[in-house]
Amino acid sequence: MPNKPIPQEVTVDPKTTALLVLDLNCRCENPEEPCYKLIDPVAKFLDRARQANMFIAYTVADRYKGTAEARMPHAFKQRDDEPVIFPAAFDKFYSGELQPMLQKHGIKTVIVCGAASNQAVMYTATAAVRPFGYDCVIPVDGLIARGDYEHEFTLHQFTILPAGAAQKFKITQFDKIKIA
Repeated sequence: MPNKPIPQEVTVDPKTTALLVLDLNCRCENPEEPCYKLIDPVAKFLDRARQANMFIAYTVADRYKGTAEARMPHAFKQRDDEPVIFPAAFDKFYSGELQPMLQKHGIKTVIVCGAASNQAVMYTATAAVRPFGYDCVIPVDGLIARGDYEHEFTLHQFTILPAGAAQKFKITQFDKIKIA
């Protein structure tokens, strides 16, 4: 793959970093869903983020709002202070709820994980960087798409965005994220 990013070590400040878990609702507890593979790695990183008092927010596709499928997987052990929003777009900033929430917490960096790489992750991460100006950490072991092509294309896109946007992405893995 051209421009395939190599995961690098990244250090984040938990006071100014948010973990955004995108569209990994309880449907991902089904082993037949591709996102099932993300449950364990995301749950482990959630524990690390909580220990550091990092702000955590979840998104769920709007079609699940008000249904039993709106809940997070049990393995995530979602806390009451970890909000869930239901934007009606792949870009989770679209609904207008996410940006004020991040501003209220003084966030400068977002760690974006979830499903699908080529939908919620790509559009939300791109919006985080442009137009909102966040630094964006992308743990490759926290993303998945229905196919390899879609996943690889997404990673490629992060390396070629114009106007300095590509430099605002830090491609990594969960175990390479240091919480200072």
